[in-house]
This record gives sequence, C-alpha cells and structure tokens, in this order.
Amino acid sequence: MWPYVLKRILWFIPTLFAVTLIGFILLANAPGDGVNSLVMSSNSGGSLKTTQDIEQQKTYWRKQLGLDLPLFYFSICKLSEPDTLYKINDDVELEKAKKHIKTTGGYKNYLPKIVWYGSSNQYHRWLFGGYNSKGIIRGDFGLSISKKEPVIAIIKDKLIWSLFFSILSIILAYAISVPIGIKIARQPESKFSKGSQFILFLMYSMPSFFVGVLLLMLFANPDVLSIFPPSGIKPIGGYDDDTSLLEKFIDSVPYMILPLICYTYSSLAFISKLTATSIQEQLQLDYIKTAKAKGLNEKTIIWKHALKNSALPLITVFSSVFPSIVGGSVIIESIFTIPGMGLETVRAIIAQDYPVVIAIITLSSILTIFSYLLADILYAWIDPRIRITK
Repeated sequence: MWPYVLKRILWFIPTLFAVTLIGFILLANAPGDGVNSLVMSSNSGGSLKTTQDIEQQKTYWRKQLGLDLPLFYFSICKLSEPDTLYKINDDVELEKAKKHIKTTGGYKNYLPKIVWYGSSNQYHRWLFGGYNSKGIIRGDFGLSISKKEPVIAIIKDKLIWSLFFSILSIILAYAISVPIGIKIARQPESKFSKGSQFILFLMYSMPSFFVGVLLLMLFANPDVLSIFPPSGIKPIGGYDDDTSLLEKFIDSVPYMILPLICYTYSSLAFISKLTATSIQEQLQLDYIKTAKAKGLNEKTIIWKHALKNSALPLITVFSSVFPSIVGGSVIIESIFTIPGMGLETVRAIIAQDYPVVIAIITLSSILTIFSYLLADILYAWIDPRIRITK
C-alpha cells in the first residue's frame, strides 16, 4: 500500500501545479482593477486630495501586490515589442505604446520572440513567495481587495464553522442512515421499509433552500412556533466576559439545530438508500448463503460481512465531503446567516474580491485531490482484493 501512496503523492505535484496555474490565470484575467478598488476604498473619506496622490497610491499598491512584475516566467511577443511593456500600468498609455510599436515596427511586427524573465514574475511570487509575500505553498493567498486583510486570515475564521457543520452533519448522516438502510435491506416488504423509503425519497427530492425556509417558517416564527432562533450562531448581544466555553456551547446549541437538519437531511436520505441497495445485493451472493449454512447469526452476517463488502459506494460518498467543506454550503449559510465559507464566497463574488474567490477554489481543488487518495486507501483497507500496490 505505501508504495502506491507515495506514487500518488508524487503525482500530486504536477496536478497541484496545474491547479495553481489555472487559479493564477483566472486571478490575472479577472475583470476589474483590484488596485483601483483598493485605492478608491481607501479614499472613501477623501484623504487623497489630488490625482497625483491617487497615482502614487496606485504605484505603491502595485508594488505591494507584486503587480509591477511580469506575469509569468516567460512571454511570447512580437520582435518589435520591448520586454518592459508590463511596467506600464495605465491602460491608455499601454494602448498608445502598442499603437506606436505597430506603426514603427515594420517587418518585426510579424516575427515572434520569447522573453525569459526568470523567477522575478507574478506567478512565482504568488506560488513560492517573494517581496512582501510568503506564497500560497506557505498559506499566503495575498490580500483581500475589499477587506484589506490577508486572505488566509479571512478564510481561517470562516473555515471553522464550515468544518463544524460539514463534519458533524456527515457523522449524523452515517450514524442514522446506515442502521436505517440495513433495516430496510433485512425487511424490504415490511411497513417500516415501505414507509421509510417513501419518506427518504420525499426528503431527497426537496431542495435545501426550500427546506431551510420551511424550517424557519415553522420553528423560528413567532406566529407559528418560536422554538429556535432564526439566524446566526450565537446570541445577538454576544457572550458575557465571564462565560465559560461550555456555557457558550450550550447557548449556541439552539442556533445549530435547524442548520444541522438542513445540512443532514439530503445526505441521510441518499446514504440510507445507497446502504439498503448495497446490502440487498450482498445478501443475494453465495458467500452470504454459506455463512448462513455455517450457522452464523443474522446480525454477524449483516454487520461483519455484508456491510463491509458493500462499503465501497459509502466510501466514495464520504470522500466527496472534503471538497465541500472548504466551499461550504452557499444556500444554507446564506439562509441561516452562518459566517462560514459559503457566505464568504457569496460576499467575495459580489464585492469582486477575486483573491478570496481564487483561494477558495484552489483549496477546494487541493482537498479534492487528497480526498481521492483517502478513498483509494480506504478501498484497499476494506477490500484486500484490490491490488493497490500495483
């Protein structure tokens, strides 16, 4: 197994390089001018009086963000173009320069050349670090345009809540749905099986935004049942200074009930049905009949043999959870005002805060890669017939 794991990890290197390159291309070609947004938001109080002050601030921020460097390690351009066009940060001036080159370049306008910039470029700085940056390999995704804070600091605060709800919901989903699926598989014609399958199908067919709004209307509405608070993750007034960690958790529990239901119900329905189908298929196989003939009780046959051999689809579902943790659930977090990654993604898109958006996309891609590795390892652990070392 370990040679295979090492081989997969080595394959991660070019894959991660491709992921970061795509993320950088998206960031570099995102519409709008991040530097202009930074300067204009800084000048909202009118602190910059003249155009010269504004231009000085733009030059300052371009240097701070590394935008005064060439984009990549090399560029392919016309033979008539100088290799310093990237230093012109004014679009009007850049167009004038290109027009002048086109007019005076002659035959050189039709001949290509490759300009090598080395490690002094935006992508190298973004990936490995450089002036005023540690690089994303050390967790530095740059500066948020709208908040003027490090992107990693923003993501850290939001990721905790997305992790909490995602992990807890998947634990609840498996803990509830696997026993239900086994009971359905053991007694497919019973009233419980038929009734539960109808309820599970109904749950799976309902979209999360509808369930979220319905839960708020029924259980957080003073006109119906005001049992739970409608939004947030803690009391509006916050916690008292002398409140212990346990007391904070107890005060926050009512805020978590409805979002957890909304997070869990769809997975619960899907995993229950998947478990029931997989167990039913296993119960028809010869090795189960042999186990019964040897006198093994039904509980041992189900939990020790049938469930283990039908776990591969369940592992596949489990491995898909990790990427969703970073992205969070945009709809659920928006409905219940949970300060997680989903709500932060919406905010960043509306504010055109592209460094935050690209950081979320990059982290989701990295976790997707690692989730595939985890799934392969679990496959081999559950089913030794999988020759994972080859």
